[in-house]
Amino acid sequence: MLGSPPQASQIPLVYGVDHYGGDLGLNLSVEQNVTITDTHTDAVKTSSDADAEVLATSFSAILDARKRGEDLKVFCPYVSMDDFVLAGANGVNTAGQLFETSTRVGIDSPGGAGAIVLNALLSGIGEPRDVHEIPNPKIIESSSARTEAWATGQLDATVIHDTQYDAAHSTVNRPVLIATLYENSPGFVKVAQAAEADWLAQNRELAAQYCATTLRAMKELKSDFAVFRAAVGAYVEEPPSDQSLRELYDLIQKYPFWTADGGLSDESVEFMIDIATESGVLTRPMNAADVVDRETLRRAVELANTPSTG
Repeated sequence: MLGSPPQASQIPLVYGVDHYGGDLGLNLSVEQNVTITDTHTDAVKTSSDADAEVLATSFSAILDARKRGEDLKVFCPYVSMDDFVLAGANGVNTAGQLFETSTRVGIDSPGGAGAIVLNALLSGIGEPRDVHEIPNPKIIESSSARTEAWATGQLDATVIHDTQYDAAHSTVNRPVLIATLYENSPGFVKVAQAAEADWLAQNRELAAQYCATTLRAMKELKSDFAVFRAAVGAYVEEPPSDQSLRELYDLIQKYPFWTADGGLSDESVEFMIDIATESGVLTRPMNAADVVDRETLRRAVELANTPSTG
């Protein structure tokens, strides 16, 4: 189950399901096996009631579910670093202006990717205040809807994807990039794949095989722009322009969006716990070692690097 429709940076999961399941002994397809919800918080809520083994959603939503007693464990990457940016308009060009009452700031609910991204960006550029102190927030759950609101003059600042900024900025009054996730927040993990700990313990090889489809897709998509562009055209509802895609592809080469070793280092998990605590998602300490199922992740990396015999 996906926490939101995939953006261009998030296609390894769906591409892997459709292209590598058979190589790894799995009968998978996006059409039959992947459910997409509108928001990350909806995904967590729905997955507990639905017949969904794997949840692909924001890291903060996973931490929030753990806080509420759900024994979810991250076992596979989705997208670690991402192309989120803090975009300004109408003369709002610094982080400090987000805390003025006249500044309309588009953000999603606590636990959503946008809110925790904004806190990470604020922290990364040295702004000591956080999302809870913004006096004029506008809750808009999806980055696509926030982009539309920013493009039509309803927002003065928001967190959206760089590709969305490129597509919309020509309609905006004095658009500006205030900060970027990839430059200002190293160690960030935007979204990941998780499952119930009991299910992982009982289905470790299956989970590793599934995760290996994502890891193989990351490697292939990162190695060939033409393949990446075709995949985005197939899986993204409104694909970015070729120029924006090329810029994103270059970012993927430079920053740890997709990692061959699975990423999810202890340091990154600790960073996300700290940001989630600052954001109010977590209210008590959480041990980073308890969040990730390293045994399943190691096995997935091993399978992904094993040559196909098919």
